[in-house]
Amino acid sequence: MASSLASFDEQNPKAVINSPRSLQACKSEGVLPQELIYKPLEAFQEKNLSPRLVKLRYDFFEAKRRDLLAASRRARDALLADERREKESNNHQLAMVAKESGLSKGAVMALNSDGLKLERQKLLRAQEIERNWLKNALNSELNQLKQLESANNYMVQEGNNNEEKVREAARKMKEMNDKRAQDEERKQMEIEARQKLEKQIAKEEFHKQQLELEKKRQKEAMEQRAAYERQVREAERKMEIEAEKAAKREQEYKELQARKDEMRAQDQRRMDIMAQKQESFQQLMADKKEARDTKIYNSIQANMEIEQKRREDFDKKQAEEQAREERLMQALAVKQEESAKRSFQTMMRRKVIQEQAAKKAEDRRMAILDQQEETEYRLMEHEAKKERYLDFKRELDGLRCKNKEINVERQRRREEAERESVADAVKKKDEKIDHLNAERQRMWELRRAAQSEAYFAREQVKNEIMKQRIESKFDSKKLEKKLESLMKSDMFTAKILQSSSSMPSLRGGSSTMSKSSQ
Repeated sequence: MASSLASFDEQNPKAVINSPRSLQACKSEGVLPQELIYKPLEAFQEKNLSPRLVKLRYDFFEAKRRDLLAASRRARDALLADERREKESNNHQLAMVAKESGLSKGAVMALNSDGLKLERQKLLRAQEIERNWLKNALNSELNQLKQLESANNYMVQEGNNNEEKVREAARKMKEMNDKRAQDEERKQMEIEARQKLEKQIAKEEFHKQQLELEKKRQKEAMEQRAAYERQVREAERKMEIEAEKAAKREQEYKELQARKDEMRAQDQRRMDIMAQKQESFQQLMADKKEARDTKIYNSIQANMEIEQKRREDFDKKQAEEQAREERLMQALAVKQEESAKRSFQTMMRRKVIQEQAAKKAEDRRMAILDQQEETEYRLMEHEAKKERYLDFKRELDGLRCKNKEINVERQRRREEAERESVADAVKKKDEKIDHLNAERQRMWELRRAAQSEAYFAREQVKNEIMKQRIESKFDSKKLEKKLESLMKSDMFTAKILQSSSSMPSLRGGSSTMSKSSQ
């Protein structure tokens, strides 16, 4: 079953478009039928392609498919409108006549054009002139024969009444007939001379018309040759333009590839630079961390040295005080005990301060490490986002190039379809012109045949009259029957135009055909 653009399932990946009108619409728009078939999302999935890029490809090709489907349906609607217009303008009868006669529509329109109608009217007028001329000439011969017959009858009747009178009358009649015959012969010679002159003039006029027609045909042939040469030059110019366009497209494609390579190289250099920066940044952070740890360790060592020095000083002072206490033990027992307590408290306070300082340094170190990890995580997220953006941009550029290639290929197919339609139209016009020239040639041949038939008919009548004169047996009725049979010939009537197999009979539709040919 044929599936058209209006009836096929748009969501079926296995649908097929095979109706002739839909295929013609697709060809006129430069669209392939398989480009209008739905492709599911799974058809665009690849191994290393992200779902976002798969969805982008699906949306692009689906939107392109819908645009091509809308354009093809508009072209199909235009074809349907043209067909309805042809049916409404009574071209159905033209198609039926062309089908019955086995000719094309252009040939039928050519055979029923106004130019051929004028040629047929000229042929009918020429036939009427030839028929009237032949009729007048044959009637003149018939009247002469009737006069001879009546005179002969009168002489026979008078001879039965009076032989002498008949002889005298016969002698007088003979003299009169001889004189009349001489006059008639003289008149006949004048008529024949006039007819020869008229034939000569008609022949010269006919040759003149033939020369004019030959010049006109040569002029038309030269014009057609010039038009053909113009078409050839135009086709060559178009081919040169197409070649230039193809070279330009090739150059643009090469430039685009060069730009793509350059962009890829720039991206690679940028990624290398970013990697180097990241490595240098990590090395810098590691150096800073090591310097910070070293500084903290040195600070702790310095504090411990200071504390050790203080402890040594304190021990020294304790020794001095112990020596002093030994001297003043009894007097300063209470004071030493209080001093020992204060020194112990001071020592504990210093120890607490030292522990707090170490804890603050450790917290600061951990905060710096956490900040560094967070910075590295943000950098990695930025690089991932950048990579996704670059993939999206590359995919978008590829889809744009694909769209351009699809449009170029579609334009090429559309131009090819237009060239085929123009070639078909030229072929139909050439066929129409060939049938028109053949029909004109046939009419001229009919006209020459009618002239030859008229001359032959008159010669037959003259020979019959001369035969009756020689035998002295005049029979006008026999001659009248022969004249009637000669005048009923198809060469002197309009039936000769209907005897051609090249011209189909259109009956009541001839006026419609002439309008459509205009």
